[in-house]
Amino acid sequence: MESEAGREVRPETAITALTTTAPSPWFHVFTWARNVGIIILLFVVWQLWGTSISQHHAQSQLKSEFQALEATHRAAGSHASNLSLISAATRVPSPAGGTVVAEIKIPAIGVDQYVVEGTTESDLSKGPGHYIGTAMPGQAGNVAIAGHRTTNGAPFNGLGRLVRGDRIILTTTSGQNLTYVVGGTPQAVSPSDVAVLNYFGDNRITLTTCNPEFSSSQRLVAVGMLNQPLARPAAQPKHLSYHVVNPATASWNWLLLPAVGVEVCLLLLLALSYRRFGLWFDGIGRWLILVPLWAAGLYLLFGTLTSFLPAAL
Repeated sequence: MESEAGREVRPETAITALTTTAPSPWFHVFTWARNVGIIILLFVVWQLWGTSISQHHAQSQLKSEFQALEATHRAAGSHASNLSLISAATRVPSPAGGTVVAEIKIPAIGVDQYVVEGTTESDLSKGPGHYIGTAMPGQAGNVAIAGHRTTNGAPFNGLGRLVRGDRIILTTTSGQNLTYVVGGTPQAVSPSDVAVLNYFGDNRITLTTCNPEFSSSQRLVAVGMLNQPLARPAAQPKHLSYHVVNPATASWNWLLLPAVGVEVCLLLLLALSYRRFGLWFDGIGRWLILVPLWAAGLYLLFGTLTSFLPAAL
């Protein structure tokens, strides 16, 4: 009879003992921390590259809309060969938010973008946005435009590199080309300082973006003055008040907090159901179902978070 000390341990018994040993609590903590870290990393990737892909697609659509509007004005014979501006005192109806209103080119920093009406998060996700309430493109006064610096294609990423004499070319939907010349080095101001969007009695363009990069603690402002002779110079009003809509482009959208909570809970439920899926399906079948569910869930969450978080212009 073999003693307990001399009893041989079979390989099958050793493997069974190892596989039935429960993982330590620290293993679960590490797994959850790793997965959360991966999701955060994916969100950063989405912000820097995913939103750029979406913005590029939106710009393609805006280009088609802009060309169609330009062709309509040309067919109607409203394309002016000589430059004339709408009076600064004229109330020009604002187009629908998110629709194309102009094309902006800044050769010195390689900008060629289509400008939309409005500066909400959804508007700026398509391209630079015109501040509603300031002069419209093609109108005398201060045409103010905001644009992202790090996300959504980062159209104004190089704004800080502008110097005196650089050109800003604005083309309206009626086909007018307006050339503005930068008067000096872009300046940083507080995000709450909306004075730069006011009417100053001249014809200028004001471009704004976040400062520094990856932060919205300041607003970088570049100003260009119209440098073209007008066919019919109009008398500029001495005093004119702009009623700017949505001047603050870096605020939390608290209305989306419930949606963020629901989407996070659904993803947690999906994560907790991992083992249950393992009982229902084999290895490959489980991943064929889980991967599309995770991809769809993260896509919805990232889109909602982008709208919820303060925009880093």
